Amino acid sequence: MIRFFSMTRTRVFAGVFSFVFALGTVTAQETKMVSMPKYISNCLFNFSRNINWPEGNRSGDFVITIVGNKEVFAEMTRLTQNMKVGKQAIQIKYCNTVGEVSGYQQMVFVAAWQSTKLKQLVEKTAGMSTLVVTETEGMTSRGAMINFAAADGVMRFELSRENLQKSNLLASTVLEKMAL
Repeated sequence: MIRFFSMTRTRVFAGVFSFVFALGTVTAQETKMVSMPKYISNCLFNFSRNINWPEGNRSGDFVITIVGNKEVFAEMTRLTQNMKVGKQAIQIKYCNTVGEVSGYQQMVFVAAWQSTKLKQLVEKTAGMSTLVVTETEGMTSRGAMINFAAADGVMRFELSRENLQKSNLLASTVLEKMAL
């Protein structure tokens, strides 16, 4: 009886040790999760550095407008503090709806809940060399140049060369390789 108890206790201990060891291994291999607003903001900043704007759009502030997502606006404002695109200081603007967007901006990010208004934005920015970025499936077929999309459980982005060309914009080869 004592021998049985001793063997059982040893097996339980070994099982618990193995479980704890396995937990430690899983924890060590976990990938750090990044919030969606932080991911989008980092991508937008990288897009600003990997899109070629016409010469006439490379003076004054580099304006990025965030439509309908205050979390992305806050993160983008934090991320780009004291940053530049080329020689241009970055200015982040917020609009609650697409209807509020006015004037020139190099880039506009449209939150999913405003994606039904994409046509209005594309018409508003026609001929202005404005990069339109969305986060709703199917938006590149409706005028967006870049759209965030999930692929195999990972958030990525798709890029429309045709829509970029219509706006007189050119993506770097690095950006094209990263796109779906």
